[in-house]
Amino acid sequence: MNTVQLVGEVTDRPFRPGSGARTVIKVRVHDDASNRFDNVEFDAFGSAGDFGLRLYSGDRIALRGRLEDRQFTEQGEIVHEMRLVANHIELVKRASDGAPRQPRHESSDDERRSNDE
Repeated sequence: MNTVQLVGEVTDRPFRPGSGARTVIKVRVHDDASNRFDNVEFDAFGSAGDFGLRLYSGDRIALRGRLEDRQFTEQGEIVHEMRLVANHIELVKRASDGAPRQPRHESSDDERRSNDE
């Protein structure tokens, strides 16, 4: 089984390199066991990638995906790289949700009627 699940905070605005369909998302994950933070970069495609483009730095997300081994040539040498590919991304908390909000008051029809009387 090749399944990875992470919860972390988006560190940079997600982007699509070049004109491809791949969205790159960078996340900071806290490791409770070692009490340290790890930076993880992952790819998302399709609807997960489209959703990823709507994320902002500071948003807390949960993701599920898989590890993928890639091989490419760089400067004449073969490079092996492990990448995390997200199948599902879920917004846990918007970064802006921590900011105080102004209460929005809309009067109902009943309240308007009682004020008119």
